[in-house]
Order: sequence, then C-alpha cells, then structure tokens
Amino acid sequence: MKQISYFKMSNEDNVMGKENLLIIEDDIDLSNVMRDFLSNDGYQIKQAFSGNEGLEMLQKLEPDLIILDIMLPGIDGIEVCKKIREDRYIPIIIISAKKSDYDKVLALGVGADDYLTKPFSQIELVARVKSHLRRATNFPSVNSAKSRKKTFGKLSINSASYEVVVDGKRIDFSPKEFQLLNFLSDNPTQVFTKEQLINQVWGYTEFIDENTIAVYIGRIREKLARVHVEYIKTVWGVGYRWES
Repeated sequence: MKQISYFKMSNEDNVMGKENLLIIEDDIDLSNVMRDFLSNDGYQIKQAFSGNEGLEMLQKLEPDLIILDIMLPGIDGIEVCKKIREDRYIPIIIISAKKSDYDKVLALGVGADDYLTKPFSQIELVARVKSHLRRATNFPSVNSAKSRKKTFGKLSINSASYEVVVDGKRIDFSPKEFQLLNFLSDNPTQVFTKEQLINQVWGYTEFIDENTIAVYIGRIREKLARVHVEYIKTVWGVGYRWES
C-alpha cells in the first residue's frame, strides 16, 4: 500500500504568513504578479513554468500549498494534479481560463481543493490561500471534539489519522473529501444545506460554487460504493444527511 504524505509544516518555518507556496504557471507575467502579491503578504514563493518543472521542484521543496494552472507546456495541470495526489495531500488551487462546469468538475475530480477562473482578483486568491492553509494548519479541524473513530457496518472512519477503511481495505480520500465525510458522519440524521457544508468544511462562503458540494458528494459515494449502503442521502431541495 502506498504511503500517503500529509501536509509538512514545521513550527519554525510554517507559522502563519511564512508558508512555502509553489506557483506552477507558464504565463510569466501572471506568475510574477501572483508572486509579488503573495510575497507582500509574507509567503515564501517558488515558481515553475511547466508541469515537468513543477513536479521536479515539488520533490525538493515540499510546499505547503500549490497554485496550479491547467494549460501548461508538457504535462498539463490535470496530470500534474493526479501525480501529486498519488502520494501527497497538499492543498491545490487550480487556476484556469476555462469556465465550464465540466472543467471544474474534472479538476475537482482528480483531487484539486479549489478552482479559480481567470481573470481573478489577487485579493480573492490571497483569501483562498489563507483559508486552505488555515484548514491545513488546524488539521484535523472539523468537529474534532467528536468521536475520533466511528464504525458503520463495514465502514470505519478515523478522524485522528484521516483513515477510511471499507470492508477491510483502506480507501484514500483527499483532505476535503475526508472532512466532508467526517462532518456528515459526526452529525447523523441532520440535514445540511450546501451552504452550511461549505461553511463547515471550507470555512468561507463567498467564493466557492455550491455545485462543488455535489461534486465532492459524488466522489465520496463512488469511493464508498463497495459498502453497498448509501450512507449519504440527498434531501431534494434542501441538502444532504448521513444515515447510519
């Protein structure tokens, strides 16, 4: 079984405002604008200008967050995201000129944590970076006072280790997938709207599209399919609930 590497943060170098960010963007002007804006906010920035270069730098830097363009020379952003997710859980913000729901669903489906459409405000970018880093720093942070290990038939959820075991086999979840799964399972039978789930898991409501929740719910259901029990129920016109 492949060992998963979680967020790497040291007490000395990764206090708020000193996190290491990796920007993988082939538009040099845009990359430099993001670098300057984020640097002014206290972040340490490294830049890569192709998918291959980004993957090479990733091995050396162990960044705390990645800003990743989709349209890159060589390996595109979708493939880069897939490769990162093979053995790392680092917050990934996709930036792209592609505005269709299909592209957003595709990016989220391969493990991206967020999707930002070009052109975007640098203030919005900083807000999203801060939100994802805050969630990573507080890992695990969603309802941590609840039970650390829960069992539902053949399904086991451990909120301390971020492990999900289905019928004796460990299933890998991205941090956001796990946090959403963990929050719903911590609050059985209660119905949550998409807005409430965004607020609980992402921590902000003004930027993220509510359709993102449907994407994440679909991915969670697909990974739990071997249980043959539909734990997450859709309450049409309202939201979702966990049925144990």
